[in-house]
Amino acid sequence: MTWPKGERIWAGYYDRAGHLLFIVTSKQNNRDWYYLYALEDDEFKKLGKAKSPPELENKFHVNERMFA
Repeated sequence: MTWPKGERIWAGYYDRAGHLLFIVTSKQNNRDWYYLYALEDDEFKKLGKAKSPPELENKFHVNERMFA
């Protein structure tokens, strides 16, 4: 698994079984934008960006996907 380069991971989102589903990152020295990635086939796929992690969670229905 390769982490996004040049970005810092702030949060991980796991399902009930403890499997990592998503991560939220930002640039190393700049938190103007946050990025949401989904873990698919051992690769992180960027879903989108927003000004705050809750905005990303709502936009991409993270809670619903975690507890589906």
